[in-house]
Amino acid sequence: MTKLEFAGKLEKYQKKQIRSKWEYFILSIVFLIFTFIPSSILLLSDNMFGLTSPAFAILGGLCLGKAWNIKRGTEEHKLLINALELLKSK
Repeated sequence: MTKLEFAGKLEKYQKKQIRSKWEYFILSIVFLIFTFIPSSILLLSDNMFGLTSPAFAILGGLCLGKAWNIKRGTEEHKLLINALELLKSK
């Protein structure tokens, strides 16, 4: 594997991490909306998916925690991204 291939894979990994973080964050917002505004779920289904309001709060909290724990990048990742930019400029 060349340095350029490695840098490309690192860039894809960074994009995947950012996308995953936003997906978990949006999902947690939806669950928290269902928690605090239970009538909003009636637009989707009459049986509330069989879950109670505390269950939605727990799911929302778990998704928010997962989004919070996804790191944007360590110092090593930032240095490797900078190295990628240097390789691309050559």
